[in-house]
Amino acid sequence: MSQIILVTSFKGGVGKTTVSANIAVRLAQIGNKVLVCDCDLESRCLDIVLGIENQPLFNICDAVTGRCDVSKAIIGDERYDGLFFMPAPAFYPEAFQTKDTSDIFTKENVSTFIDNLLPHYDYIIFDLPARPDMLYRRLICHSDTVLVVSLHTATSIRAAEKTAIAIRELCENNKIPDIKLVVNGFKATDVKNGDNIGLYGIIGKTGLPLAGVIPFDSDMVHAQELGEAVPGYKNGRLPFWKAICNICKRLEGTNVKLLDGIKVGVSKFRLC
Repeated sequence: MSQIILVTSFKGGVGKTTVSANIAVRLAQIGNKVLVCDCDLESRCLDIVLGIENQPLFNICDAVTGRCDVSKAIIGDERYDGLFFMPAPAFYPEAFQTKDTSDIFTKENVSTFIDNLLPHYDYIIFDLPARPDMLYRRLICHSDTVLVVSLHTATSIRAAEKTAIAIRELCENNKIPDIKLVVNGFKATDVKNGDNIGLYGIIGKTGLPLAGVIPFDSDMVHAQELGEAVPGYKNGRLPFWKAICNICKRLEGTNVKLLDGIKVGVSKFRLC
């Protein structure tokens, strides 16, 4: 049965797109058919992070509103069997300047869009913007899992808390999805030195269970700037990539110890 995953945070710059892209790649690597969609209608960049140069003629706005068949807004990634991508528009559609988005992303349009996708994929991942626009609000009601991404900073942690509260409110009378936290850019030495809160503190502040902890990894940043795929950079040994693999195991239903197989230079008992 297809699973719909939303990746979000009300704070920009926390790594939502990087997390979305790499989770999609890993899930495809282990045999799933995965569609990852760029839902940032104003400043898309998922294609850059994925390293996809070719673009379909149509985009997610065309697919949702019925201006094209859904399949025409999707392309396959030539590097990974089972990985597919749907872009956001290159430019914010002119219609959005003259027509209310509630008239464009109606409940019926989004429901039909989702129904057309579900039979074809094991996972559908939506990379959401920081601002909850109408597409964001409609997708929440269809989600199975929401991954709230936070950096290891006070402002990001507070934003994660606010995001989780808002998601529950946006569900209205619909089912509340499984909301989990991904801590990105975690700095173990800061916890050891008493310069930042530990994982228990983060869980307590956000009220969210952990889906995964991704350590700060300068090599990942370097690989992304070079336009190289993180899975293949340094033979897939980056701590960032190992953390992504652990998150995907949990999404697949396997219990994995926190930071399993990841060296952070600090006793893991001191990180809580």
